Amino acid sequence: MRDMADDAALIAHILRRLTFGPHPGQVDDLLPLGVSGTIDRLLGAEPLAPDEPQLGTGGDYDLLRAWWLNVLAGPDAGLHERMVWFWHSHLTSSLEKCEPALMITQHRLVRKLALGNFRELLQKITIDGAMLAWLDGAGSTADAPNENYSRELMELFALGRGNYTEADVRAGSVAFSGWGINDNGSTIAFDPKVAATTPVEFLGKQVLHAEDAVNAVCDNAACAPFIAGKIHRYLMGIDPDDTRRAELASIFRDNSFEIRPLVEAIVRHPSFLEARMNRPRAGVEWFIAAQAVLGATFEEYRLGHLGQQPFVPPNVAGWPGDDRWVSAGAVMAKVSAARDYSDDTPTFDSDDPVAEVLTKASLYEVSAETRAALTAAVDGLEGRRETSTLLHALVLCTPEFNLA
Repeated sequence: MRDMADDAALIAHILRRLTFGPHPGQVDDLLPLGVSGTIDRLLGAEPLAPDEPQLGTGGDYDLLRAWWLNVLAGPDAGLHERMVWFWHSHLTSSLEKCEPALMITQHRLVRKLALGNFRELLQKITIDGAMLAWLDGAGSTADAPNENYSRELMELFALGRGNYTEADVRAGSVAFSGWGINDNGSTIAFDPKVAATTPVEFLGKQVLHAEDAVNAVCDNAACAPFIAGKIHRYLMGIDPDDTRRAELASIFRDNSFEIRPLVEAIVRHPSFLEARMNRPRAGVEWFIAAQAVLGATFEEYRLGHLGQQPFVPPNVAGWPGDDRWVSAGAVMAKVSAARDYSDDTPTFDSDDPVAEVLTKASLYEVSAETRAALTAAVDGLEGRRETSTLLHALVLCTPEFNLA
């Protein structure tokens, strides 16, 4: 039988994966629910409905990023917000190429369908203004089609390499043609005069326009296992083995590509609780959790130094994998932020400030080496303020805090 300390560690793990926490005190608040009750609560939580930023001030690029960071940093940002971030990172568009008005419209779409139907999400984002601008689909004609979206849809968004041909890329680009954005970017329109007029063969099916092509992608045998694997890795930190991937793909197909049942199947599986601290915290995960521990608001450029900012993925593939979050540059950026924002943290009241800071950081599974290093760092310090400042800064730099 697990004791309360075991449950605390598991609940902290659940919060690291299904929210952007834990925030100080959240684990204690959820302990009465137990592990299964915590999962039930997070899976059943209502999505946030934050007021959107008022654009049109000339500082919209900064405003949009700061707005979503503020939403992500709230203690009520849960599973739905995690999935909004997942789709933003997977079905990418960027302020580097898209106007803020287009990006907030796309964000609204992703927010609506983050745990909804994948086919519907893919249908709508295909003709979304930000996506049309990002992958040069706006203005593409059947006579001179742009292949970017057709290629990335199959390679990165829905099927994976090896599951389509160059002929599919060319045919898809014809089917996706005909869409445009008007001069001020406020209206998306389809022009049948420049779109395909006869069907083309795409992924073994005859398709005419974008809706047909997206359906062909979703119906392709590679789609369900590809998306199931991506969401499994996001929530579990590891790829599923072939048996588990096939099982999840079947669940996804049997539920008509509804995202929520797939997520629930991943999270309720016993392996979810076992996959603890098996990947680095991504930049935004560390940034938000560190702010919560310190009770501070970091300047946004600090997240830029970690290599991750909302609405600005580095390319169409999104942010790279785990290694970059523990690179020398990322570590130095974390150390700098931890040092600069730890001065005003509350002092500790207990006789064991190391245990107190670890609990505040929701670290219930730490090595003897980490605990000994924190103890040695403050050994001999007499001032409570100095001890608190140093421990708050150091705990954010421990190996355990940097893992999810």
